Amino acid sequence: MLSLIETLTGFTAIMLMLSLLVKTLTSVIKNQWDYYSDNLKHEVQRLVLETTGKTWDDVLGSASEQVKNLAGEIHWERLGDEFLNANYLSWFLKKLDSNADLTDLESRLKVHLANMKYAFQMRMKNLALAVGVGLCLLCNINAFTIWKSLYTDGQLRATFANSYADRATKLAEAQARGTSQETASNQGNQTDKAAATSEANTKLEKNQLDAQIKDFRQNMQGFLTDVSFGVGRIWREECLRLTDAGRQQCQKEMMEKTAKLKQDSRDKQYEQRVAEAAKLADAAAKEKANLAADETRKAEEKADLAEAELKLAQEERNTQKAPEILIYEFLGSLLTGILVSIGAPYWHDVLQALSSLRSTASKAKA
Repeated sequence: MLSLIETLTGFTAIMLMLSLLVKTLTSVIKNQWDYYSDNLKHEVQRLVLETTGKTWDDVLGSASEQVKNLAGEIHWERLGDEFLNANYLSWFLKKLDSNADLTDLESRLKVHLANMKYAFQMRMKNLALAVGVGLCLLCNINAFTIWKSLYTDGQLRATFANSYADRATKLAEAQARGTSQETASNQGNQTDKAAATSEANTKLEKNQLDAQIKDFRQNMQGFLTDVSFGVGRIWREECLRLTDAGRQQCQKEMMEKTAKLKQDSRDKQYEQRVAEAAKLADAAAKEKANLAADETRKAEEKADLAEAELKLAQEERNTQKAPEILIYEFLGSLLTGILVSIGAPYWHDVLQALSSLRSTASKAKA
């Protein structure tokens, strides 16, 4: 029972760490393309259509130069929810069209604000799913292999259920605190940010983006190193061939190459032993040393041959065919991507519960 709990704990810790990586990458993509301001612009343009009966382009096409300049000076990437305010938009809509219908504008704005937030949330969920699946498929991160390795290797399981789980928990909590502080800071300094120059804003966003990318690279490299047992098998498979004949030919070539390297190593060692024997002054001792060198060489050849035959027999039993490998790795990576897209908060809560359960089980066993 304890081994199963430890396997679940280690597996959840890995999923949590991978979820944090996906969250960071999703944040980078979101900041790069600025989806929120895109949704804001869409809802404002829908509001213009509702109040004026004209599309955004039609309104600007028949508007004065002053109104066109006003619309052209809007920097959507700097705006937030505060723009969907009845006082701001009543003035703005009247500027666009003096006949605009502003009846019950506040209620309309609440609907548009809700639509904007919902659309943004759904966009981020879809983006997280796409990023998670894409990352797992690209790196060939296989949940099946990870689970199997943890369940069958006690030392590996203990490592990931203890130190790795603690590290993942601390990282998740630190990231959550950082996000909360950043959100509070953004809300508190909204006026100051609006008054800042475009150049200063761009520089700040670029610095933050560079820091996020650097953080993602470092954490991704660490993850691939730590969880190498469940990552990238398809890229390491040297004899991945679609036909059995091609796979067998590749394995034969690899065995011949390995055998040649071992033969060269044996020849060098034999030459060294013969050279050492030639240095001996006593003829009987020299002959005895030469016989010992010959016997050692024959014994090594016999041992290498037996090892090669045993390894070949094991490979024939364990080796999967190329279609089986591809299907197994694809389904495993796809499942991993879906699991990861659930989100870091979920895996964090599960990990906390499993850690508590594991402590209880360990005390009961003791």
